[in-house]
Parts: sequence; C-alpha cells; structure tokens
Amino acid sequence: MKTTFSALFLAAGIIAIPGPSGAASLMDWGRHVAKAGNGKPGGTACMECHRLDGGGMPSIGAPRISGQPRQYIAREIREVKEGKRYGPVMAGVVQNLSPRDIRAVALYYSRAKSPKLPDVGPSDPALVAEGKHIATRGFWKKNIPACVQCHGPNGYGVPPLFPYIAGQNRTYLLRQLMAYAFLKRQDDPEGLMRGIARRLTMAQRKAVAEYFSSLKPPVRDVP
Repeated sequence: MKTTFSALFLAAGIIAIPGPSGAASLMDWGRHVAKAGNGKPGGTACMECHRLDGGGMPSIGAPRISGQPRQYIAREIREVKEGKRYGPVMAGVVQNLSPRDIRAVALYYSRAKSPKLPDVGPSDPALVAEGKHIATRGFWKKNIPACVQCHGPNGYGVPPLFPYIAGQNRTYLLRQLMAYAFLKRQDDPEGLMRGIARRLTMAQRKAVAEYFSSLKPPVRDVP
C-alpha cells in the first residue's frame, strides 16, 4: 500500500500550517499571518497590536480593523510599506509581507468581528458635543467640511474608499490627525485630509477624536 505524505505527517504528529504555496485558502492563510506571522525572519503576528479579532488596543492606540473594507486594509498596508503612510511601528512589520500575504490578511480582517473595546477613560461630554458639530456640520469659517461627507453617516465609512472611523479609539484618531497635519502622512487623495487636519486647532482635533471614539462601530455582514 502506498504511503502518502499526509499519512507520514500524521504518524509523526506534525501539523502542517497553511502557506503561500499550499492548498489552503486565502482566508486560512490570512488568519495564520494574523496569528503567527508569515514565517519569514522578522515576521510579526498582526494580533500583537490589532488582536486576532481585529478589535485593536486602545491602551496603545492600535486601531480597530475588524470589518474594515479589505481593499482599504490592503491599500494602507502597501502604502505604509512604500512610505506614503506615516507608521513608524507598522513600517518594520510589513516589509516582509508578500502581495499574497497582504491580500490574505486584508481579507481575513475584513471579515473578522469584534465587540467595541472600552477606550482609555470615559468620554468628555463637552468635547463630544464640539466634535459632533464639526463631524456633522463642518466648520466653514476655516473651510473645513463635515467629516461625514467622506466617512459616511455616523462615521460608518463609504466602502471601499473611505474607512469607518466610528468606534475607533481616541488615541488612534488623534494620532492620525496629527500625522496628517505635521508628520507627512500622504495617502489622502488630493491632500484632502492634510488640509483639513492642518486647519483644525489642537482642541478641535481632540474633539473630533473624542466624538467618533464615543460611537459604536458598524456591524457588517461581509460576504
């Protein structure tokens, strides 16, 4: 009787893991990269900052990526890798990801589901109210449009181009506004976010971050 490689693996107690050249699905490989990295030197599991379910880590400002559009996740990984998006921590992590790794992990996290994690400390009602005004009505005296014009009603995003920002932690949101304003994050079409972030005052940036972090993230059934 012919012995198969699978039988030998089972007999030896070895469990094969999905890999880029194997028959495992893209989804399986994405989960593996998220959980354990891609096996290359220096590879880091995505879950170390974003958690396996994509809920992020408010305590360190790691964003929630659960349910974000897969095209958006893949684009942001590529642009961090190319230096277009400011991300000093992510830059080292994504360098050894292949195009397939990126597609796989983006697919996995786009379908992951996570509850909203509590932010660091309670919301400030005054900041929430000010942030809501800017987010929903804009601040036209400084040529600042309402955030929801691009990020959708309640900050739920407009897939696949604009991510949801409702329910993101305030540290992450404020950090991105600062990156657009001062740290040369350059992945916004036509420099739109850079212009807005620069025209906002520091207090207004904090207010917008406070407002969107106080909301519940969207729940999507992604096919």
